[in-house]
Amino acid sequence: MAPFNVRRASERDQSALERLCAEATGPRSGLWSARRAGLDPAAWLAARAPLLVAEFEGSVVAFGAALVEHAPLGVARCAEAMVHVTPALRRRGAGRALMTELVAVVRTVGLWKLIAYALPEDVAARTLLDRADFREVGVLVKHAQLEGTWRDVALHERLVLAARKSLPSIPGA
Repeated sequence: MAPFNVRRASERDQSALERLCAEATGPRSGLWSARRAGLDPAAWLAARAPLLVAEFEGSVVAFGAALVEHAPLGVARCAEAMVHVTPALRRRGAGRALMTELVAVVRTVGLWKLIAYALPEDVAARTLLDRADFREVGVLVKHAQLEGTWRDVALHERLVLAARKSLPSIPGA
């Protein structure tokens, strides 16, 4: 495992977050590229959403966010969890470190549930969610259109307050 420094994102991270969001939505076969609304880190920072970054050797290489505005039906105290790690540093622990810290942070800000989406064949994403104590709720059949083909999407949830108790390691989070 590489040593990643996970911390709360700030305005100084905006350009790195924009780069990572462009990277996440770039591949047309990726689930994030199917979103109607783009990923907007400036809005996340302005709204003070639970937003974390992971640094490796002084550079921001990953982010994790809990976005209330993306929760289905606008349910109170529910947010969509998102994690993206730059491809060159995947499978080294950054995603897991971000998700672990994100769960702890959203608990302290009073959220009750996180939801997440993954393509059924995305083994890495589904493994990360499983290790973070998310449970698969079901599969949304033909839910997202990617490269002209309708694709299934697996829906996962994590009840934050009913899960393990822990405090975030990020000061002031």
